[in-house]
Parts: sequence; C-alpha cells; structure tokens
Amino acid sequence: MKIKLLFFFVIVLVIACSCKSKDVPDYKYYKNEIVKAKKLQEEKKTVVTTDTSNKNKSYLSKEDKVKFANELGVSEADIMNEKLYHTIDSWLGVPYKWGGNSKKGIDCSAFVQQVYSEVYKKELPRTSIEQFYLDTKAHFKNQEYLKEGDLIFFRLRHKDKVVSHVGIYLQNGKFLGSNSPRGVEIVDLNSNYWQDKYVASSRLLNN
Repeated sequence: MKIKLLFFFVIVLVIACSCKSKDVPDYKYYKNEIVKAKKLQEEKKTVVTTDTSNKNKSYLSKEDKVKFANELGVSEADIMNEKLYHTIDSWLGVPYKWGGNSKKGIDCSAFVQQVYSEVYKKELPRTSIEQFYLDTKAHFKNQEYLKEGDLIFFRLRHKDKVVSHVGIYLQNGKFLGSNSPRGVEIVDLNSNYWQDKYVASSRLLNN
C-alpha cells in the first residue's frame, strides 16, 4: 500500500512539474512580444522626431545671409527661404549655354526648371514659352505685386514671338536668371535694359 501511495505521489509530481514547465515558455513568449512591441513604438517615435528636425534644417551660415542681404539691398532677416538662397549660391557663375541644362552650362528656362524642382519640388516645362503658357490665369503685369518665386518673362528681341527669356523674382527689384553672356546671376529688374524687354509675370507658387 505504501509503495502504491509513493508511486501515486511521484506520478502527480511529474505531471505538476510538466505543466509548470509548459507554462514558463508561454510566459516568456508573451513577455518577449511585449518587449518587441515597446521597442517598435520607440523606433517609430525616433523616426518622427528625425523627420521633424529635418524640416527645420538651416541651409545658410550667417556670412551667407549677410552676403545675400547685401546683394539684394535688404536686411539679413529678409533672407527667410534659406533653401532657395543655398541653391542659388551653388549655381551663381555657371556659364550661359543655349540648350544647356547642367552646371557646365545652362540656359534661362532650364535654370528656372532646375531651381523650381530643387527648391519648390514643382516640375515645370522645359522652354520659356511653355512656362509662360503653363497657367495664363497666373499672369499679371504690374511689377508692384511681385513676390519671391514669381516667374518674370521677357522678349529679348522684337522679332521674338511673345517671350524668349525667363527669370525668378527674388526681392527688392532683383531677379535671378541665366543671362547671356554672363550666365547665372542676380540682376536689377528696374534697369532700362530689362524694363524695355519686360512682358509679364506669373505666380505659380502658393506663397
């Protein structure tokens, strides 16, 4: 009888231990899943934080801001679109080349196309005439209403049809363009040369 009771207790003990050993892996599994979930949440938070900081990235040094402020005749605080002026800085002095579209040489419409793509993530047609007719409802004549980023169209020769040249307005009567023969430069829209050839402006940006 004692042997039978002892055998019974051994069987019960084995079964209990077996059940307990099964419970432990289950607990570890769920514990690991919880750890994984928390880790994933932290990674997502890190990604969001990184993206937000990139939006506030500074593109210009104080010296760069001063340089452009002096060039445009405005205060340093007016140089707000740092990405625009950083892009301009990388292109200034690139030679004019009719039909060119790189930093080895570029024409007016290809340059405008490049700047709009780099700075505003907006794709424009290739030629000045196509850019002019892209949105005729955006046209205006009065130069008093010009804002940074507006396109400015010119007719360089009287025999040209409608327009043959384009630039980007900056501030304080200055605009940016790839002009023959000097290449990419910032020039004065109010000069007699450009006023004589001015046709119209176009606002393609929501600014």
